[in-house]
Amino acid sequence: VKVQRRTELARDSGGMDVVIVLGDYGSGGCVGLAKQCLAGLGRGSLTAVVRASGDDHRLYELTEAEASAAAIIAIASPGASFPSGLAAKYKQLVVLIPSVDVSSALAAAAAASVLATGSAGAPLARVGVNNVDEAVAVVQRLLCRAAGPQTPADKQLQQAVCQSDLDVQLGRLGPVEAAQQRTTAYLSAINAERLRLGAGSGVDRIAEEALPGAARYFGKVRDMYILYDRQACVMVATGRQSAFDRQLASIPFKGDVLNLISLWWFEATNHITPNHVICSPHSSVVVGEKCTIFPVEFVVRGYVTGSTDTSMWTHYKNGARQYCGHDLPEGMVKNQKLWCDALVTPTTKDKDHDRPISGAEAVSEGRLTQSQWDHCERVAKELFLFGQRVARERGLILVDTKYEFGVDSAGNILLCDEIHTPDSSRYWLAESYEARFAVGQEPENIDKEFLRRWFRARCDPYKDEVLPEAPEELVCELSRRYILLFELITGQRFDFPASSDGTTRGQEISVAVTKAFQAGLVTGRRYGAPPVNEIKLDL
Repeated sequence: VKVQRRTELARDSGGMDVVIVLGDYGSGGCVGLAKQCLAGLGRGSLTAVVRASGDDHRLYELTEAEASAAAIIAIASPGASFPSGLAAKYKQLVVLIPSVDVSSALAAAAAASVLATGSAGAPLARVGVNNVDEAVAVVQRLLCRAAGPQTPADKQLQQAVCQSDLDVQLGRLGPVEAAQQRTTAYLSAINAERLRLGAGSGVDRIAEEALPGAARYFGKVRDMYILYDRQACVMVATGRQSAFDRQLASIPFKGDVLNLISLWWFEATNHITPNHVICSPHSSVVVGEKCTIFPVEFVVRGYVTGSTDTSMWTHYKNGARQYCGHDLPEGMVKNQKLWCDALVTPTTKDKDHDRPISGAEAVSEGRLTQSQWDHCERVAKELFLFGQRVARERGLILVDTKYEFGVDSAGNILLCDEIHTPDSSRYWLAESYEARFAVGQEPENIDKEFLRRWFRARCDPYKDEVLPEAPEELVCELSRRYILLFELITGQRFDFPASSDGTTRGQEISVAVTKAFQAGLVTGRRYGAPPVNEIKLDL
């Protein structure tokens, strides 16, 4: 590694991956740490530049090429101010390594010392680490996400992801806190998508030629294309937000989040029940087995809460002491945990308005047979208890949810539609639930309940002909919470979809579905489609 002063550097206009800036040109320790960093980052496609800042503050200026780097590694002595200056000016991720013996107790103090001089203008741009290995790890994570041309917004998102990852790794933040911090940095990308969508749902309808002969149905949230001859159904999750039996708003990236969360849960619950999924050719699309859906939604609850006309709390506060065939005790309060872990409280699945119903009534009305009810009730409880365990491990409470079941052409009962999404479920943050419940405060939630409450406070969403428009900050916050839930549940990072070559999301979906159709994947399993774990579709 050759350490050069700025005046000796000659770079072309191409961007580079990482810039290393030394706080003391004459320090052998700084040069040694720089060599270790470059050795750790070494790879065939890596471009790295080592710059020496020296005493001339003009040398803190980065060239245009250097400023396009994904990250800056600053190696500085305790109290040095230039790393935060770089961070504030260039809004880059600055990974700071103190130039002291990393085995010394001064290492952590040195990092804290330099961080203390940081600028509030770049809160995501300063990452203090204790040694070279940590620096290499965080920069490598950033570089893995920095493929292709990067806009300033792209870089900001990547910096937020790396910052939160490192905070969790070093024990500075818990997973939920880090995810909250990380997804807050997503709001600019979310708002840009909101502006692009306008009043639309964000999904254009699939072209006729993509799915020849398909019957088309457009529901509250999903667009459905049924191919009866192939015993298959293509479901497109849109950004439409519904509650109170009507549409309230269009939420950016909602369709992708609903579909991706469902796919994760479908895979995770295969040991409990089979489901309808055949494949997913696009992040907002699932191809499923054509099933006859029972006209009953299997709502499972662990707490008494809610704000809609069908909710348990609405009935209870109005004096009802029997609900869906269950006797309710006196003295319950809103958001209280129920006397059992999983209480099945079904509702009808009707065209105009759902209503609570007991299992006995569902059977007597011919909605399903007694044996079908018994099976679905048992599976719904198992799914809910499993979901609660998984949620708890991630700092969440799965409060309630709904499941839909259907019968395929062979008579098998399959789990259909969606599972444990923020649309079909209520999630609370576990850490603050007890304290907030004790003082009568609403739990911190990651679902659409806060949007319901906003409309309830301003209108009668069931009776008013015209509803107020949801504020843009409310729409963006709901999108952020949906993405937050996706990241917490799956452990993955949300990949913001971006159309290339000027194509719309609707066009991308049509192309993906067309390829799946031509590959023979839009076909029920009994009609020739391979099992889901054997499908490999390169789009």
